Amino acid sequence: MRQHIANWFPLIRPFTLTAGAVPVLVGAALAAWDGTFYADRFAALLICSVLIQAATNMLNEYEDYHRGLDTHESVGNSGSIIFGHLTDRAVLRGALVTLSLALLCGLYLVITVTPWLLAVGAVSVLGAFLYSGGPKAVAWTPFGEAQVFVLMGLLLVGLGYYVHMETITVQVIVAALPVSFLVAAILLGNNIRDMVGDAEKGRRTLVIVAGRRVGIGVLAALLGGAYVVIVTAAFAGVVPWTALLALLSLPLAPGIIRRFQTTTVPVALHPAVKGIARLHLVLGCLYAVGIALATIG
Repeated sequence: MRQHIANWFPLIRPFTLTAGAVPVLVGAALAAWDGTFYADRFAALLICSVLIQAATNMLNEYEDYHRGLDTHESVGNSGSIIFGHLTDRAVLRGALVTLSLALLCGLYLVITVTPWLLAVGAVSVLGAFLYSGGPKAVAWTPFGEAQVFVLMGLLLVGLGYYVHMETITVQVIVAALPVSFLVAAILLGNNIRDMVGDAEKGRRTLVIVAGRRVGIGVLAALLGGAYVVIVTAAFAGVVPWTALLALLSLPLAPGIIRRFQTTTVPVALHPAVKGIARLHLVLGCLYAVGIALATIG
């Protein structure tokens, strides 16, 4: 049993699962600030979102294996298939089971909130499939960062707000931008790390098309842009002043950019990719807590 868990656990790429949780936290905090919060809806969406992220990671591993992208020297993948810990069929079944569990949580929201959420869920599942699968996987194009910016940022924060308020506003979309910037940065950092091997396999990610220097520049803009939006939104009243608590995460950002500027070795860059995920988690949690603090009193 322990070995079975040890084989599956790396496959879901635990450090990336926060990308599914943080937007839901921020959306819920914004809803609470506006006066409404349902614990059951929050829990259902949180579980659903994390499960979809886990399933996406499994599908990504499956598709990368079949497209010849993963090797014994690859960095960032779990190695579950390539090293023979799990068969490719088992990984695909695991992804489908995980998506089915996410669907059950989603159905609870469809029943308690609105049937229209079924369409949103379908878009999310389709996005998970098209990112790595299909005749032209988005992950092999320059549009991967744009997809996660929308689906794992704007849409998911908006959904995290909608399940409580049953409406959406422009202010919520603006407030979601810092989360969108950082989740896109996670993928961009991953693609910068892997750009040499990816190019050899025929991938045309944003950093391969635009070049490493531009890619690092975009990465810096995404990290810096998250803080600019938070400060601007606080001054504009889009989020409460207490949301500036997120600025406490700022010292984590410079070291990430320095690492990408000083080495091209994938193994050396992997901690920096994890660092972006950590920044996304820390900033997102501080941001959500800061917004929630405004509801006290």
